[in-house]
Amino acid sequence: MSQIELFTAKLEEALMAKASYLVKEEIPQLQEQCRTFQSAFTGIYKVFLEKSLIQEDQYDYEAKISDLKSPPSDSFAESDMFVQMNLRLQNYMSQLDFMNNFFFMSPESLNLRGIKNVLSLIDYFHWSELSVNSSHLMSRTLALYVEKIKQTGDTMALNILANSIKVLKDIQKSIKIILKKISQYSRQNYKLQCRVNVLNNMTLDPSRINSDLSGTLQAIKFEFPLKWEGNPFFRELVEEILQEDYSAQGETLKENVLKSLQVKEKVVKKKKIDKSAVMKQELLLLIGELAKIYIPLETIIIRLDDNSRILDENLKSLAQKLSRWFQRVMRNKNEMFYEISSNAGGKSTEKLNFTSYLNWIRMKASFYKNLNNKTSTSYLRAADSDLTQLEEFLDKNQQELKKIINKLAALERFFKEESDSEIRSKMKGYKAELQQMKMVVSKIVAGLKEYLVQLEEMEQLKALGIDPNQ
Repeated sequence: MSQIELFTAKLEEALMAKASYLVKEEIPQLQEQCRTFQSAFTGIYKVFLEKSLIQEDQYDYEAKISDLKSPPSDSFAESDMFVQMNLRLQNYMSQLDFMNNFFFMSPESLNLRGIKNVLSLIDYFHWSELSVNSSHLMSRTLALYVEKIKQTGDTMALNILANSIKVLKDIQKSIKIILKKISQYSRQNYKLQCRVNVLNNMTLDPSRINSDLSGTLQAIKFEFPLKWEGNPFFRELVEEILQEDYSAQGETLKENVLKSLQVKEKVVKKKKIDKSAVMKQELLLLIGELAKIYIPLETIIIRLDDNSRILDENLKSLAQKLSRWFQRVMRNKNEMFYEISSNAGGKSTEKLNFTSYLNWIRMKASFYKNLNNKTSTSYLRAADSDLTQLEEFLDKNQQELKKIINKLAALERFFKEESDSEIRSKMKGYKAELQQMKMVVSKIVAGLKEYLVQLEEMEQLKALGIDPNQ
């Protein structure tokens, strides 16, 4: 195998790797940037339509586009400006739509000709030079249209134009950078195909190349239509091939070509995950769920207060009235006591100091409400706690809440069962709020179980000498 054949094989391999990289990395970015570009320009186009600077082409559906091609950019008479800009902007919108919805971007389609067509479209207006004094005709004319909008004083329209122009200016630069990267591949791929299809089928004399480079290039150009039909002759690139394959600096040039095509693989460093920190965050999220229990609790407190007042105001038996009088006057205590059943069957009862218990529930609701505020002392204290302290706090609260739920359920039954039929309809229930509280407790219990499973897994890994954070 000759040196040229060996290099051709290496070049083909390098180009395949580069093409794969472009498909995965650069081309998706290019597609996204081009879509953003179209979206930004559409904003400008719609403002021009709204202000009657251009008119919608009702027969646009008849125009068929088969390839990317920027609209005309040649000069026109000032009297033709409205007509020409109308046609060109309409054409430009159609071309942007074709580029994003019908032109399949790939290493093959983004050859040197394809890149040139995309670039001519993206660079049709020079967004960084948008001025009525610009030397670039289309940029200057578009700037005149923008000035006309400024004269209207329409703030919203001006904001749309300003934002769109800024986006187009930035995106235009980004697209050019990506196209430049792709063009490195396209240039070398053209040179590879030229070698395979044209030069390998010719007998080239190295001495003649050095003595008559211009004549050699002319001979190669003559062979293009015969051996590689339909492909353009790029003198600069063909000359590069001859320099690489036949000049004294050839080996260095070929090394540079292969180096330019190298794909730098992304080295993804495996990050250490602090499992303890992750588990702590999960427990803090559970505390956030726990804190939300103040919402149903506050509703229940209001309804219990109302129910107690209604019952107190409607005492009918002499014994009830005497008991209340004795409690408040003789003992000088403004407290209410109720005989409640701990279950629906009423088998076990307790005498509950309702006033004291309700005050305690208010205190609990206030604590949870405060805990719900991430800048509060309660939450900050929890955030500074270690895993064991957080686990104990959650476990203690879920157990306490289960008892509270049972007692609140007993109080709901009491007010419904002990009140006379005349006032029973006035008594307010809170089954939905109790269900909300039960759901919160269930989340806490489930979260703690998951935490204990993770804790056990970490301990097992440590026992085996494995770092659980890996």
